[in-house]
Parts: sequence; C-alpha cells; structure tokens
Amino acid sequence: MTSSTRRRSTPASSPETSAALYLRRSSRKDLGANRSLREQETECRALAARLGLDVVEVYEEQEGTGASMRSRKRRPKWEQALADLDAGDRFRTVIVWALDRADRRGADVLAGLLTRHAATGRRILGVDGTDTSDERQRLATIIRGEIAREEAENIAKRVTRTKRTRRADGRWLGGRPPFGLRVVEGRVEPDPDTAPVARRIADEVLSGRSLWSIAADLNAEEIPSPSGVVKGWRVNSLSQILRAPAFAGLQSVRERKPSGGWPAIADVYLDEETRRPVSVGVGVITPAERSRILAALESRTREDARDVRRGKREVRSLLGDVLRCASCGGRTSVSGSGARKSYRCAALATGRECAAPFTAPRDALESYVGERFLTTLSTLEPSDDLLVEVAARWVARVEPGALADRQEAEDAVAALDADLARARRLAVSGVLTEEEAAEEMSRLRRLRVEAVDRLAALPTPAIDVSPLLDLVQSREAWEGLPVDERRSLLPLAIHEIRVLRASGRGVRFRPDERVEIIWHA
Repeated sequence: MTSSTRRRSTPASSPETSAALYLRRSSRKDLGANRSLREQETECRALAARLGLDVVEVYEEQEGTGASMRSRKRRPKWEQALADLDAGDRFRTVIVWALDRADRRGADVLAGLLTRHAATGRRILGVDGTDTSDERQRLATIIRGEIAREEAENIAKRVTRTKRTRRADGRWLGGRPPFGLRVVEGRVEPDPDTAPVARRIADEVLSGRSLWSIAADLNAEEIPSPSGVVKGWRVNSLSQILRAPAFAGLQSVRERKPSGGWPAIADVYLDEETRRPVSVGVGVITPAERSRILAALESRTREDARDVRRGKREVRSLLGDVLRCASCGGRTSVSGSGARKSYRCAALATGRECAAPFTAPRDALESYVGERFLTTLSTLEPSDDLLVEVAARWVARVEPGALADRQEAEDAVAALDADLARARRLAVSGVLTEEEAAEEMSRLRRLRVEAVDRLAALPTPAIDVSPLLDLVQSREAWEGLPVDERRSLLPLAIHEIRVLRASGRGVRFRPDERVEIIWHA
C-alpha cells in the first residue's frame, strides 16, 4: 500500500469539531497487536463518533515506514498530519490507533509535542487512551513513548542479529536479487529468463567492450532493462549489476554512511573467523570472473579508482562532489589523460540527453575554484564557523588519534547523562521504587565522574585558524593536502559549482565567464 491522503468532499464542520485519522502498519508479517489499516480506521472512526468529531481527512502511511529514530526513514504523511494539525484551519484533533504506532522517537520528541499542544489547544487522541492535551497524562505518555522507543531499538537489534546470522549462513537477506538471478529457498541461482542476457553482458565486459557500447546495443535490440523498461539500459545500471557481490554468488554487506544513507553498491561479506567470502548461491559469474571484471571497470574509470586493499575510493578529481553541468544540472566526469584531462557533463559518457553539455580543462578549473575557496577563507573573521571547521579538519588530519579519543570520551559522558535523565524520569513516574532509583542513580553518577575524569585527562588539540587568514600560508597548506582531503573541505563552503558550455569551438577557457560558484548561505 502506498502513502495516501483521503479528504472528505462534503463541507467540513468547524476545526474544533473536526478530526483527521493517521494510519500506519509496520509490516504484513507483524501480526498480533498490529492492526491492519482498515481495522485501525474502523476503530479510529468509532472513537471520533463517540466524541462527536467529524473525520475530514485520513492520512495513510506507506507500509514498512519506520516510526523510530533508528530507522531514519521519513514518514511524509505523519509529518504532513502534524503540520496540518499545527495550522489548525481544518481540524485540531488527530486520532491514531496507538501513539507508538505513530511515533517511537522517545521522550524528547514527545515532550516537545505535548508542550506545543498544551499551548495551542491541539491534541492527538489514541484508541489506546492517549490524549496529548490532558496534562494529567503528560508523564505517563512520555514514559510510554520512552518504552516504545526502547522497544523499537530492541526490535532493530534483534533484526540486526538475525541478519548477521543469516548472512553468515549464506542465506539471502531479502529484496530483489541482481539482474540475471532469482531466489530459491533462500539462495540465489541463475534465472532462466534473464541469465542469458546477464551472462552476455559479463562476457562482453571480459572481452574488453565498454559499458556505454553494451548499453547502446541492448537498447538498440530493445531488450528490457532490469526495471522492465525498453531502451532503459544505462551505464550506471550495468555497473551496479556487475559490481553486486551476489552477481558472483557472494554474500554482501552494507555499512551505513555517516549521513544516514546507504551506499548503492554493497561490499563482499567476509566470514568473521576465516575472513573469506561467504557464498549465497550460484551467480551468473564466478568470483574469479568478478575480480577480472572489476579490474577492467576500474582501469577505465576516469573519476575514481578503487583502492582494493582498503575498500575505499582513491579520489582522482577535486570537484566531483560539487561540480554540475549548468545546462542539465547533472553530475560530471573526467576524460582525457595527462595534462589534457577535462571535466565534462556526464551525459556525454552515459548517453543521457543534455542541450548544452560542457567540457572544461581540469587543471585550470580546479585551480580557479581552489583560489576562490582560499580567498573566501582569508576574508572571514577568526571566529567564523567555516574557518574553525576547516582548521578542525586539518587538526583531524595531523592528530587523528587525539580527536578520536576525545570524541569517544565525550560520547561516553553524553550517554551517561542520557541514562541519568531516563532514570530520573522512571523514578518520578514510579516505574522504579525509591530504593531502586537511589541505587541506579548512585551507580550512574559514579560512572559519570569516572568518564568526566577520563575526558579531562585527554589533551585538547589546538585549532589555529591564523594560517587560513594568510593566503600565502593557506596556498602552501592547500597544495600539500591530498586530493581527497581537499575535496572534503570544499563542500563546507560551496553548495554547487555550475559550468557553462563554451561559446564556440576552440574558445579559450575563461572561468570568470563560464563558472558560477554557489556558496552556502
């Protein structure tokens, strides 16, 4: 079921006597206390009728959308329901089946919600008895919200443990397998319908053909892409298929990025004891062929090259994260060799359409952007947040161990502060007896003192911004940084760089006329 909003077509009553329903179900497999959307709606409408409220809108969240902080998934219908409730021009009551079905982000989020509703006369009612406008329920609601948060965390941990076990056993973890494969009894095997095409793709890469030419042939022959679209083959889709560990019958694993997202391509999962790849079935290609294919792909890569030993990318271009084509807004790639390398609109390499794709000499463009970046830094006040952040990154480079130790110690103090706050709430609510609360609080305070002492004993690396205010010094420091570190610094100040197409063939590159730098506000 997809997210949807159903609005009543007949004239609504006043906002004070109107209500909206919010419905969300975690999973089709989660039975028991988890009601279907139709069951939830029936019970919510019954509550509205008992209270004399006219239901004017129904918000239905997509199935599987997480309500917890851990899931990091957006819930657009819940966000919309809360925004419309705050507006209050159509309704001032939202009815849910149970508050933890709507929000499991814990006491901090709920406390703000309750305070806002008490001040504005809005409310969330639950079939479970929740009433966010009732001051007498405030503490109990917060405690229930905290219990729901802990339950969500525990569920997530159990799921993680289950996946770890299934991964180590070589079982497919779920989702659609790579093109050319199907899942049978928890293991992958070649799909009779699509495996021949998948094998052809692999053979052509092994023979030296480029992904662009393979995609062009598949589109010309009108062979449906993995999504079923005719002429839908792209270089990126071919690359993802070939790089997927399961394509070679190998188990995969993904590590969440610091931003909260997930990488598009998974890594090969290694057994924790033997450090050898774990099989998840029979692939379209063999692991040995996969190694040859990856080597072939990497040898042709213009933008980046994979560092096999560390499992990270060795950055070859400075502007890849922020550079865009001014015509189509698309990302860019690097072409050419030696001193003649150029940035260009990626549409030229992937077969996408662009009305005015650009090319620009790499060295000249990077030099221009680097100089603009350093000049901007030199004009800032010493206390400016951007200067401090750039200087801190430099400290992290020259003293990574010291910063990591401090961060770990600070996290330990913060975690104990959170435990103390939670213990106080549980004591006030009566969940803990007076004796239990005294014992727990004493233990946590003792641990916090020890954590604070450990933090105090660690040296604080000095963050000196003065070199960044001197263009001569900053230029020397900039040139001494590896490309990947310079690349990570640019997005701190630059939102996007747009490059226009040259006015004519052979026209000299003038960055002040063709390059627009969009700075962060």
